[in-house]
Amino acid sequence: MSEYRESYGSRPDELDKIDLSNLLVDISHGIRKLWWLVIALTVIFAAQTYFSARTFYQPHYVASATMSVRASGSSASYINAQSAKQMAEVFPYILTSGVLSDVVAEDMGLDYVPGTITATADEGTNWLTLSVSAGDAQTAYDVLQSVIENYPKVAEFVIGETELTILDETGVPEDTGREVVIRGSIRRGAIKGAALGILIMGLYILTRRTVKSRKDLKKGVNLEDFGSLPYIPEKKRRKKKFLSSVNLMNERVPQAYLEAVRKIRIRVMNEMQQKEARSLLVTSSVPGEGKTTMAVNLAIAMAKQGTEVILVDCDPRNPSVASYMNEKEKHPGLGAVLRGKVSLEQALTPVKGLDGKLRVLYGGAPDNRDARLLGTRGMKKLIDMLKEQAEVVILDTAPSELLADAPTLGKFVDCALYVIKYDHARLRQIRNGIRALDMSGVDILGYVFNQDHSGKSMGYGYSYGYRRYGGYGGYGGYGHYQSGRGKKDTSGRVQKD
Repeated sequence: MSEYRESYGSRPDELDKIDLSNLLVDISHGIRKLWWLVIALTVIFAAQTYFSARTFYQPHYVASATMSVRASGSSASYINAQSAKQMAEVFPYILTSGVLSDVVAEDMGLDYVPGTITATADEGTNWLTLSVSAGDAQTAYDVLQSVIENYPKVAEFVIGETELTILDETGVPEDTGREVVIRGSIRRGAIKGAALGILIMGLYILTRRTVKSRKDLKKGVNLEDFGSLPYIPEKKRRKKKFLSSVNLMNERVPQAYLEAVRKIRIRVMNEMQQKEARSLLVTSSVPGEGKTTMAVNLAIAMAKQGTEVILVDCDPRNPSVASYMNEKEKHPGLGAVLRGKVSLEQALTPVKGLDGKLRVLYGGAPDNRDARLLGTRGMKKLIDMLKEQAEVVILDTAPSELLADAPTLGKFVDCALYVIKYDHARLRQIRNGIRALDMSGVDILGYVFNQDHSGKSMGYGYSYGYRRYGGYGGYGGYGHYQSGRGKKDTSGRVQKD
């Protein structure tokens, strides 16, 4: 039984260091992953504050008039300026005393003054500005007119007789602050939404701990490194409904990729021969890591080398081997064989161009009920029958960390190969998947690092148009299983399994 480390780091004194390149990758990934959230929160908060401002906004009207103050019987500007200053200074006391308010309210025929009255004097001049603010434009103007008429009479007892000459007045005011308030509310709401989105993105980036190199894997898990598959840039072909996968039978697969699969095939076959193993389970931690691609290409590589191989699609909820084999015809699936609806010979399909060295037991139509058959005696018996008909049996299963299918089948097979994709699964998810598989008792040979970015990129790419798990939602959170459609992975590529 394989072992795995519970802590990150092979030595106690080995501290995690922040790798700038990895940090930049995480930031780039976080932006691609959550940019929509920042925009959505910005729009939502801006809209919320906009409607809130419109709903609860209280209009504010200010009517004002600027007047020159002249002391009765005096023409000296200094005296007049002092009179204006005195009128402004004593104004708060006049208001506090309630005399002016009472006079204005009586003049308007009201019980109280419906507004706020203020007075200011321009320094060094005999100008006095009276202002009235109220919730109604006409009321503000009417109060202002009453104040202009009655203020000199009230102030006469304090500073003597004065004359007010209106220089300028606003007339019936307009609410010019409404748009300013609403625009300010929208701006503040947008800033809050964007800040919250950026905060969430930052937390996601800081807590995201994915594997980005084989070095990380060697420190994080105690499994043998069986090699890596190079990253291949993809070119989308929108005009074709059925797209070619990264399949070794496709002549346009880069030579570097072919060589990488060949090395993995040699390593796997040597290990299986030494252990006298005949059946191999291929799985991963989460959807999208390339386990089906690995299983298909490993089977093809072995068949091309002359080994008799049977490839079995053991993912009843989301069978995908047919898509990766570019097989358009419908075939009886694993579930049909286990239920006795068709014989094994009827279900096994030879792959053209490989001289009968590779046969495939496809998954058939997606059926959640077939998953229950994976742990039965019938499944064990079927695997034993397949081992009698071929030198190597390869089983493609659902992700080990997500579902129990792989650990369930692990009890019936000889060994397993684990696929881990660059910058995709968190270290915790990888450990959980390996732990679940390890508990089944299967001999885990090692792992393959998929889409390794350490080498130079290939010159030709592929676009995948097949049904996939739909992230984690395709399996419905361990409860409601269903098949989804192709979905973009973290790097923007549409890929399956």
